[in-house]
Amino acid sequence: MQEGLVSKRGRIYNRTWPPIDLATTAAVLREHGIEVAVLDANALRLEPRAAAERARGFDQVFITSTSLDRWQCPHLDLEPFLENARALRDVAAELYVMGSHGTVRPSELLELTGARAVLRGEPERTVLEVALRRPLSAIAGVTWKSADGIAHNQDVQPVKLDDLPPAALDLLAMERYSYEVMGGHFTLFEMARGCAAECTFCLLKAYGAGVRRKSVSKLVREIEIAVMLHGVRTAYFIDLEFTVLRDQVLELCDRLIEKDFEFEWCCQTRFDLIDDELLDRMRRAKCTLIHFGVEAGSDEVLARTGKGIDMSSIRAGMARVKKHGIRTACFFMIGFPESAEKDMTDIMDFARELEPDYPLFHIAAPYPGTKLYEQVMSDPASRFSDASLFPEAVEARLTLPELRAMTRKAYISYYARPGYVLGRVMIGDWRAMLHGARLFWSFVSA
Repeated sequence: MQEGLVSKRGRIYNRTWPPIDLATTAAVLREHGIEVAVLDANALRLEPRAAAERARGFDQVFITSTSLDRWQCPHLDLEPFLENARALRDVAAELYVMGSHGTVRPSELLELTGARAVLRGEPERTVLEVALRRPLSAIAGVTWKSADGIAHNQDVQPVKLDDLPPAALDLLAMERYSYEVMGGHFTLFEMARGCAAECTFCLLKAYGAGVRRKSVSKLVREIEIAVMLHGVRTAYFIDLEFTVLRDQVLELCDRLIEKDFEFEWCCQTRFDLIDDELLDRMRRAKCTLIHFGVEAGSDEVLARTGKGIDMSSIRAGMARVKKHGIRTACFFMIGFPESAEKDMTDIMDFARELEPDYPLFHIAAPYPGTKLYEQVMSDPASRFSDASLFPEAVEARLTLPELRAMTRKAYISYYARPGYVLGRVMIGDWRAMLHGARLFWSFVSA
């Protein structure tokens, strides 16, 4: 039996990240003697029909709308994914859909794609059970059409990360992966899955409840395989709050310092989950960049996001990171129901004060299943910007065109200002300036 795992082609930035969840699922299938291939249509720049031809001849084809790195913030335009699904449906004996979109909108995705079933939540165990030909009615995490209509089986139980084999990187075009602020020969790792925070805008349904960790010994082995066998030189630990497991991060850093692999890495965490000892160890272990969610430029807006952090904690955390010479990428969001033009001014003022290497300005997306979505549904003064399954924005005091104009202006005013360029010239940080230019262009030219 042959199984095909397909990552759809979507919007192209200067980054191309591997569908690491598909590669891990492929490794699970291999362990059970199932022949499998992974087709990354994004990395290979394949149009829907070309991708479908590559999948022809497989007994079962599984396509994901969102890879693991985007589970919490999936893209909003479903049409590229639907084009790929329709093309695959014409050549696949059995088509199955996975990803965050189907997890929160399973009935709609089942109808729109014509798939045999939608697999909700984490894919590894569910794909295996489908591939082993268990009856759909007996598989957790499956939405399918029964004789009585659309059936939603019980949710799949969260997988134990130590039970998963290393990702089958040999099935991916590893030479094609890169991240514009880290470089090429790039891959993704995860030390934990899930998040304990209660942010109003983050979509966590695909992860299941709680936070699950992977043992350091297993993670180091995965890194060793990626570096020694597949030439990986840069990586992103995609945990939503990497340093929430402080002792585990320290242990990992000690192992990486001992191994002295030739690769640099980045991660994502919160400003209130770092300290000097941790940052020193991370820098010595070759962490060169940390992503932080700042989100807002005032304590009032921060309180409404549910992040549980204030501006003073952010300021203190940023000072610590800079002291240890680690680059920063900071996410800012505009477009909450109460947002006004002043909030964008506050964001820009705070961004200039913090001076991150790479600020990223986004419109808050009201994903179904989030508190933000429910807030809009219950607030007569707010509305969605469009009637699609996944609206792009909330329109209350600001319209979508106004929000788009504000985010574009934010990129231009930050990256094009003389102080940003001169500051990096004076400290000789040409790398940050070049990467910042690429990041800036990817958004203002979109």
